[in-house]
Amino acid sequence: MNDVPYPAPVGPMTFGQILDRTYKVCRANLKLFLSIASVPSVAILVMFVAIFACMAPMLFAQIAAAQASDGQPPSLSAGMLPSVFALALLVVIYPLIFVVSALYMPAASYAATQADRGVKVTFGKAYSVARTHFWRYLWLLILPVLYVIVPLIAIGIIVAAAAVLLHLGNSNADPATMFFLIPLIALLYIGMIVYCILLMLRFALAFPASVEEGLTAWAALQRSARLTKGAKGRIFLVLLVVYAVMYVINLIFIMAFMFVAAIVGGIAVMAHVSQGSPAFFILIGLAALGYVLVLVACTAISYAGYITTFAVVYHDQRLRIDGPLLTAPQPGEAV
Repeated sequence: MNDVPYPAPVGPMTFGQILDRTYKVCRANLKLFLSIASVPSVAILVMFVAIFACMAPMLFAQIAAAQASDGQPPSLSAGMLPSVFALALLVVIYPLIFVVSALYMPAASYAATQADRGVKVTFGKAYSVARTHFWRYLWLLILPVLYVIVPLIAIGIIVAAAAVLLHLGNSNADPATMFFLIPLIALLYIGMIVYCILLMLRFALAFPASVEEGLTAWAALQRSARLTKGAKGRIFLVLLVVYAVMYVINLIFIMAFMFVAAIVGGIAVMAHVSQGSPAFFILIGLAALGYVLVLVACTAISYAGYITTFAVVYHDQRLRIDGPLLTAPQPGEAV
């Protein structure tokens, strides 16, 4: 492994060194990381396209019914049908997102942590690791959510009480109470955001720890809490820089797509492609396909960047707390 373009650090890294190593590891293994990240990207897009495809006939039927009713409002049952159907789909979609994430997160974390140690793994090997302990990783996704449910319920009760007071009006609600209650709700909302950010930082290294050290879900959360203790500010700044870079990259992709779409649209206008013609629908279909591909690429690149960051930060924090690793890298093909 002497030809690794990013030799292992001999000590804890600085802020700049973490970013530099993240870039080098991601660049050297970009093809692998993107192939792994393409699975959740495509799966999520397919899910939401399926929702739209299922709801589109009902929405079009409602529009036609509204036009045929000479301005009369549609019935309540007809108006609620798409909403009820969308809710039923979401009940199915969200568990599927958890399932896909429970496969992707450990696969990507395994590939990234091994790449950071100078070991290359394959797409199949990464997902085989995820499948081996699927239920462990699914539980590792669910546990942090439970940390958020109780505060959300408390805030929901407060908001509901505030809504009741607002509905009652001045007749029964004390103006002084409303004066302090509305800012309180805003502060609770901001506090919940801060709480979720701190929780995310606390458990940011759970998946790398679980994959690398073979920990159960609860043990991985505890391990991540120990590794991130006193380092949440630095981790937050690293993630903030990575987010800014990912945002610029995604913006470039989207602007490039819009530029190409504008050129094609101009050519279509000069060619007198009429609305409703076969060529018009072909161009619309190609535009939709191109936009979907751009979204898939942007999502995969973002996933690859974040997972690589977590792997590099995990090894850096482990080096700071545990000292140099005495165990050899897991079996794999040396870079």
